Amino acid sequence: MTAATLLSQNGLDLPTRPGLRLQTLTVGPDWEVLLMPEPLAQLVMARLARSAAASAIGWIFTHADRWGIFLPVESGDPAWPHGTTYLGVGESVTVPQLSAHDNASRWINRDGPLLSRPLLVHPIVTLIAAEMSRFTSPAPES
Repeated sequence: MTAATLLSQNGLDLPTRPGLRLQTLTVGPDWEVLLMPEPLAQLVMARLARSAAASAIGWIFTHADRWGIFLPVESGDPAWPHGTTYLGVGESVTVPQLSAHDNASRWINRDGPLLSRPLLVHPIVTLIAAEMSRFTSPAPES
């Protein structure tokens, strides 16, 4: 099964267009997207890779210093942590072409299922975002 077939079976139509590196898609109807800043996403992926929840992550793309994962519809409740962007059905997302390989916009992972499993991913993203916030917040003045 090709990547294009897998994507289209999940409601994500990503036709190949020669010379075009990026495409703007309308989210849905069977998927939504979580965008994370690259440093957060790298820590999340490293933590998940070392755990039994490694299979919770589906396809991952990067564009404009943010990593995106695909989620089932209505995965926005509970809310995702500050610094992330949840895109619901009808919103727009820019994704790389399936053949894109540059550092700015590319596919990080296209193994396994397209959709990530939010019940396993959400707690890890929330925990790491809180840890990052704690270490990057200015110290209170005395």
